[in-house]
Amino acid sequence: MYLPSCFAEKNLNGVSGFIKLQLSNGRQWSVRCLYRGGRAKLSQGWFEFTVENNLGEGDVCVFELLRTKEVVLQVTVFRVTEDAGLLNQPPMMQQQHIPNMSHTKLLNPHLQHRVSTTKLIRN
Repeated sequence: MYLPSCFAEKNLNGVSGFIKLQLSNGRQWSVRCLYRGGRAKLSQGWFEFTVENNLGEGDVCVFELLRTKEVVLQVTVFRVTEDAGLLNQPPMMQQQHIPNMSHTKLLNPHLQHRVSTTKLIRN
């Protein structure tokens, strides 16, 4: 899975090797990150992360850089259902529906450079 290039360039420049993905409960997974040409790809370990967290098509993962020396990305998952749209939405989005609004726009603007959203699409 590729991370958005703007996030990768700012936060993962030159990182090639294993990084950690961490949930809010502190549980971590080692995932290989391959950085090349301004793009970062999560490979080995990503599949296990998706299976163990029941990620499905349309779910959105928000990545936040927690540590830079030994890279740790905090992952927040927003799940999609057919009827209700996103579950576990930020409080602002639960109160009103804002079409085509990116989750990162709901965050503190000073933190946006450390956060990336990725929508899962199954091939």
